[in-house]
Amino acid sequence: MADVVVVGGGLGAVRAAGALRRAGRRVVLVQEGPNPGGVTAPSVPVGLGIEEFAQRAPGWREVRGLGSGLVAGRDCDCVHALPLSRAVLPSLFDGTALPAALSAWGRARGAVELARLLGGGKETRTYRDWVVQHFGEPVHEALYAPYCRRRFGEPDEVTVNVARFHHGFRRDTRWYAHEAGPAARLAHDLEGVEVVLGAEIRGLDTGVVSTAMGDVEGEVYVDLPPRRVVELLGERSPGGLANEVSRLRCRHALEVTLRGGHALPFVAHVAGGPLAAYRLVRHGLVPGNPALAGQVSVQMAVEDGTPAWTGRDDTLVAECVDGLRALHLDDIDGGGAVVNRLANHHPVWTYTTAARVRQYHLGLMERKVIPVGRAGLFAPVDGEAEIAYLDGLAAGNVPFKELYRRHVEPPVIDDDGSASLTDFVLR
Repeated sequence: MADVVVVGGGLGAVRAAGALRRAGRRVVLVQEGPNPGGVTAPSVPVGLGIEEFAQRAPGWREVRGLGSGLVAGRDCDCVHALPLSRAVLPSLFDGTALPAALSAWGRARGAVELARLLGGGKETRTYRDWVVQHFGEPVHEALYAPYCRRRFGEPDEVTVNVARFHHGFRRDTRWYAHEAGPAARLAHDLEGVEVVLGAEIRGLDTGVVSTAMGDVEGEVYVDLPPRRVVELLGERSPGGLANEVSRLRCRHALEVTLRGGHALPFVAHVAGGPLAAYRLVRHGLVPGNPALAGQVSVQMAVEDGTPAWTGRDDTLVAECVDGLRALHLDDIDGGGAVVNRLANHHPVWTYTTAARVRQYHLGLMERKVIPVGRAGLFAPVDGEAEIAYLDGLAAGNVPFKELYRRHVEPPVIDDDGSASLTDFVLR
């Protein structure tokens, strides 16, 4: 008999199951798909494979010296690694557009600095507001707007906290990677956990998960999108909850790993060009990933029904090869390519999302169903916050509501005046 049932489709469910098992609980992990954590290629890290921490967490090691400055190699002088500065603007705008971009940049930076010193400043509600106020309209239109559409959604709809979280200046943080590779880490988190794969989940409620193979009883944790959770609750769902979550949606993570890309830095974010990707990552540059040396991963955030998500892997690989070669990365080779698909990995945060998510979590509390993972929490939770949240859940000494407020709610940065134009660009 299990103490805990974790229902999930993502790696957050695996990490939650592992944290609860290490706390001495008897855990069953129930997943609808055929792969633990939903990943089809466990040898490839999801995302960057590294996280920013204020201090080293157990099981992580510090990583230094990953791609900085301007990269110009193998005819690939279109790649800029982070951070960019005003001095790089001449390479991003032609002669007629450059004066306006420089002027808008100067006015924006002056206004931000003045507001930082004296207080006040304009209200920022959306991703677009934040970028325009920091860097001006030309930079927004040339870089941030197309990047935002590829990764997060429309910049006029996406909440300002997305920009703050991903582009804001962060102090006292360093980059860390797992001590072991992703496949070993997955095995470690599943050690001692009973795993049920390919289960047809028919419903859930307080203390029970119903599947086609029978009921599984125990305290219920979920790493599923809100709409799916409400669907499984059915008539037991609190009144009005279905309406609150009807507009909450997730994008899927899609990653194609190919041989080549030696001219690229560790990470290059994409704001234009023939690829539908938002980021290129060379996981093999991180210690502990020797099997991925000499390879590059093309990362996309895609919607239900798009050709990239529903189409054949070989077609997707061929498109990625052609797109990278069009950027003069002529060492790209599609032989032996790996495609990793992870459903519901990117929660889409608009400026109306926070209120809906709060109502959703209050509704789950009524049914004693506890969310975990990116889809379950409906938050782009980072590694440090997730560890603290899961440790609190496993210890059981802090109410869920307080844990969520402290570790998961979108960050509000009071002083982001030092934000810089980072993480770009392939054009």
